[in-house]
Amino acid sequence: MDNKETRILVVDDEKGIRDLLVYELGASGYDVTAVASGKEALGHLKDNKAHLLISDIKMPKMDGIQVLKAAKEIDPELEVIMATGYGTIEEAVAAMKLGAFDFIQKPFNMDEMHALIERALEKAEMKSLLTLYEASKAVYSHVKMDKLLPVFVDISAKLLKADDVSILLMRDDDHLEMAANTGFGDIEKEKVRIALGQGVAGRVAVSKECVRIDGPLDNDPRFPGIAGHSDIRSSIVCPLLSPKGTLGVLCVARTENKIHFDSTDERYANILAAQVSQAIENANLYNELEGKIESLDQAYRDLSEMQDKMLQTGKLAAIGELASGVAHELNNPLTAVVGLTDLLLSDEPENTEKWEDLKTIKEQTVRCSKIIMNLLQFARQTKSEKKTADINDVLEMAVKLTEYDAKSSSVKVIKEYAAGMPRVTVDINHIQQVFLNILNNARHAMK
Repeated sequence: MDNKETRILVVDDEKGIRDLLVYELGASGYDVTAVASGKEALGHLKDNKAHLLISDIKMPKMDGIQVLKAAKEIDPELEVIMATGYGTIEEAVAAMKLGAFDFIQKPFNMDEMHALIERALEKAEMKSLLTLYEASKAVYSHVKMDKLLPVFVDISAKLLKADDVSILLMRDDDHLEMAANTGFGDIEKEKVRIALGQGVAGRVAVSKECVRIDGPLDNDPRFPGIAGHSDIRSSIVCPLLSPKGTLGVLCVARTENKIHFDSTDERYANILAAQVSQAIENANLYNELEGKIESLDQAYRDLSEMQDKMLQTGKLAAIGELASGVAHELNNPLTAVVGLTDLLLSDEPENTEKWEDLKTIKEQTVRCSKIIMNLLQFARQTKSEKKTADINDVLEMAVKLTEYDAKSSSVKVIKEYAAGMPRVTVDINHIQQVFLNILNNARHAMK
């Protein structure tokens, strides 16, 4: 913190002490205000920001201990240095127990006072840095937006002593929506929608520059025509930026707190905005990662299902090869049966009982041979080839392949083929497989 940004309040009933501190500390660049009584000091603290209070202990009407207690109620983070004479060391120790940073004995030299002031301001700075550290931890401790943003709202309110903190995020249709806040009810929160370029938040989102507003918005020449809330005494609006553009805005305001934000508050707000932006980026990356993981899981499930289908296809192919081999083995003896039956028929007179029996044997053997040929054609692994065919013939081949299973299941197949069907161009094997599936499904559905 620069000295010129540091406000020091001195309260002492001795004019010489006041003048000395105002001159010496002012020469070092501090913004120093001096008052003669505790009442004046408290009145000043209620309406003005002070980073450090230097108070005498022995004062009329209101002593330094009373000033310390009241000042801490106004601003618990205020650092206080007590000045005491040799006879009031006990009171100085008591003051430290009440929250004073340290005490200095009168008469004091300015080198000692400067060193004490620097240590007190370093402590105040460390408190703020600790709060910022908590914000940094929040960046990495949460990856869900609904848990992350409320943490930053609370940290911003604590660090900047703000009564109202809001985080608005950019949506796809070029407007800002309330994502997290303190000061609004849930119903009001859902109604907050600000178009880009409209209102202070909308303009900051476009300009990408942080603004600090003191007093009523109507009095700020940078925002003509924009109506502000009458209860806001001071506010800071910072853009939330990423390499890809504007993510949203961080808005902090003081309503009950009469003290305006200063340049130090604005600096802290910018740091918080940068941390919020990083946290949002992390949350978005996490959401993208979750989506990719889900896609990979789905792809794995699809792959497993495909592998199962391929395994089943492999089994079917193996069965087809086995059936093809069996069919070839059966076809050879059947051919011999047909040939020998023809020889016997040629030696027998027609229409005799023996001739009829031989004829029946030949017909049934030829029928078996046709069934085997159909099975060979169905099981053969060939490239898809379309030909013109009579669909009734294809269906008849499928019926013959399932005829035995139907009979063994006590199912009667009634064939009613339409005559004069036009020929169609199809892959005969594939269409035959479709018919087989339909016939088998029908048979399985029968009780």
